[in-house]
Amino acid sequence: MTTPEPEAPDTGLGQRVGALEQGQQSILSRLDQLLAGPEPEPEPERPEVNIVDEIRRQLDERDRKAKPKTEPAAKAAPEPEQPPVPPVLRRHKIMGWAE
Repeated sequence: MTTPEPEAPDTGLGQRVGALEQGQQSILSRLDQLLAGPEPEPEPERPEVNIVDEIRRQLDERDRKAKPKTEPAAKAAPEPEQPPVPPVLRRHKIMGWAE
């Protein structure tokens, strides 16, 4: 007696079922990710720099590189205070009396 050989199942149907199951799994995993909440933000590649500190650092650097200002050796004697000059009146200007 010989046993009948099992017939080969249709491979096209098996492939389609496998593709559908794989799609279902990817959808379920995506739903799990969405329901779990947002993913934590990745660490930035470069550390955060406070712009105020950066500007201050650059200004200090510039000041260090700048030449020190030298004061003049002898200052001129201060001029004595003088009373303010009165403004020229319009009528004097029109008459030609303004100097």
